Amino acid sequence: MLEINSMNRNAFVVLKTLAKNVAARLRERPFCVVFENDLELGWPSKGMAPEIRERRIQDFAESQGWSAAIVESGFGTRAVFHRLKSGAVG
Repeated sequence: MLEINSMNRNAFVVLKTLAKNVAARLRERPFCVVFENDLELGWPSKGMAPEIRERRIQDFAESQGWSAAIVESGFGTRAVFHRLKSGAVG
């Protein structure tokens, strides 16, 4: 679950904007890739353990009715968002 009460206003605006952009892409295609520079805006890696960051990205996706696959590579972290099929259980 997103912890909106503990988020500062800037982080909330960033995540709201990200949700809007990802939703728009998911209306056009079955997946949306979000790259490290955009992930950093909502979930800064500095001072956050990688597993906590990944869980927060997953929580964000689930709160929007999506799934997220986190991909780590030499090019940085990417999150690949997919719409959950109707009737899918998280």
